[in-house]
Amino acid sequence: MAELKKIEDKINSTLGGEMQRNSLDFITFMRENGFSFDGFDIGNDEVGWNPIFKEKSIGCLMITDKFMFWLGLDWCFDDTVSVDNELKEFVWKNVVNCPQEPCEPPYCEGDNHSKNNWEIFGKEFKSTCHSPLAFIGPDVETFDNLKKLLLFTK
Repeated sequence: MAELKKIEDKINSTLGGEMQRNSLDFITFMRENGFSFDGFDIGNDEVGWNPIFKEKSIGCLMITDKFMFWLGLDWCFDDTVSVDNELKEFVWKNVVNCPQEPCEPPYCEGDNHSKNNWEIFGKEFKSTCHSPLAFIGPDVETFDNLKKLLLFTK
């Protein structure tokens, strides 16, 4: 079983340079805005984290050779009035369509993997991942947009 260390420790020991700085800044932002991180063992001596807001998990974070953030397990995407078009476009371009490689149970078992439907900021998406938004190796602009998006949780 992997040691369930703090996400900051994993970032410091795994990522370097600008990715490390941007990732740590993002985690600090999340903590300052009421998020916590619940670590879980994912096997092969690796750990993942569920970002928690108001006692609800809103996605999943993993640190490998890059920062990976999935959003949407318990997220509300229906506030179309106060979200500007630029942020909507950013979100829409990060929707994960299924099936993916690799696509493994329990999330993508049988025919379920391509039947997850989401309405995200007024736009319908068919055949999405169980966690419909993915940000893999985000750059500073993506982190900035993620911060804007997460402020809608407040």
